[in-house]
Amino acid sequence: MKAARQCLTVSLISAALIGCEALTPVHTDFEDSGVVIPEHWSSSKKANHVQQGWLDDFADPTLDKLVDEAVAVNYDLRAAGARVEKARARARIVGAELYPQVGIGVGASRADVSGNNASGSVDQFDARIDASWEVDLWGRLANDKRAAARDADAVAADYQAARLSLAATVAQAWFDAVEAELQVTLSQDTVRNFRDNLEIVHEGFRAGLNSALDVRLERANLAGAQAELEASLIIRDRAVRNMEVLLGRYPSGELALANALPDLSTQVPAGLPAEILVRRPDVLAVAQRLEATDERFTAARKNRLPGITLTAGGGVTSGELGQLLDFDAIIWSIAADLALPVFQGGRLQAERDLASAENAEVLANYAQVVLNAFREVETALTAERILASQEAALDVATRESVEAEALALERYRAGLVDIITWLEARRRAFDAQSALLRTRNARLQNRIALYLALGGGFEAEATPTPVAARAAPPRRELARVAAVENVVGAEQRR
Repeated sequence: MKAARQCLTVSLISAALIGCEALTPVHTDFEDSGVVIPEHWSSSKKANHVQQGWLDDFADPTLDKLVDEAVAVNYDLRAAGARVEKARARARIVGAELYPQVGIGVGASRADVSGNNASGSVDQFDARIDASWEVDLWGRLANDKRAAARDADAVAADYQAARLSLAATVAQAWFDAVEAELQVTLSQDTVRNFRDNLEIVHEGFRAGLNSALDVRLERANLAGAQAELEASLIIRDRAVRNMEVLLGRYPSGELALANALPDLSTQVPAGLPAEILVRRPDVLAVAQRLEATDERFTAARKNRLPGITLTAGGGVTSGELGQLLDFDAIIWSIAADLALPVFQGGRLQAERDLASAENAEVLANYAQVVLNAFREVETALTAERILASQEAALDVATRESVEAEALALERYRAGLVDIITWLEARRRAFDAQSALLRTRNARLQNRIALYLALGGGFEAEATPTPVAARAAPPRRELARVAAVENVVGAEQRR
């Protein structure tokens, strides 16, 4: 008994010496990344009412249905959902290590026996139950469980990021397809207009009011408009098929499109709090992974501490099958094993170094993700103002160019201007209308990019608590160190 007590004393002293460092919780401060979240975005200017739901901003019921369809059937999103289930299953597997492991076995055998006096066969039956439990004295298994749980949370955040990205991609592809449809319509109208105008030029040529040069120039313009129409048809076809694939449909090119782009009725609110950035799924995912590396690093440090395993077993062996239920014949045993790692060729230190390096890697990734998020938001906010001004200018340019085209045609037919002036006016009108469509779509695309960068709409009240504002870690692990030291001191006094 004295020798066992001395062995226990040595183990506990070693645990105290190692545990003073190993049991100190490791929690990386998010501020260690060097990234400071500003209170307000530098590009936000105007104050406006905030609208709930970023898809509602477009007031497009068809788009809402298409997003729902894509989320329901998109194969990439299904794969992301399966990864979430895998991560949760892994977390349950790791968490099972905290509980006793119990197994039951039943066996039967027959052996031939031969000798000087007898021969024959002997039957033997046995039933056994075994149990083992690693006592999580230092909380290492709990660290592993929490690390696996944080990994599962990170994968779930990845799924939410994929879901948001899919919704944004569907919306962007939809508006691209609608713009392509409107560009086709504009090109078709232009071809019809040029064909009608060619008749006007022919009439003037037959009447001797203009030259053959005018006819040839008008024919060239009509052919160019037809080529522009064919190019627009190709772009529309690609946009429609791309949209159908996002919806999980066969790319038949038959998707019906809207005949107009929606107007943006909601403006970006002033003082948009930068804290809503922490609801971005990719930021949440890397934050969860950082917490997971904290837990794994703490667990790696605790690998140097002694471990206690309790085992128990019992069973019955009999030559008669019916006697397996004879509880008076049960043989049982129970044991406790304490093991302290002394030398493992540097493996334990390497595991600690690996966990520390992983923690540093994820912390750097966190900083990069946050900086990229800042860049995306600031860029989208700046583009929001610029594109709004550009659209307003192009709207004026379009109205003036259309009026100028009509005036130029009237003066050409009256012989007051040459055909070059008229053709230039028509080109300007077409270019202005086409550019206005592109800019309206660009504003929609940028607004979607802004919502994607913010992780949702403008409503700050829906923002979860920032991951950086975590509660202080419990100090129970440090209390365990004090308990170990007390036991060691008491044993030494004996």
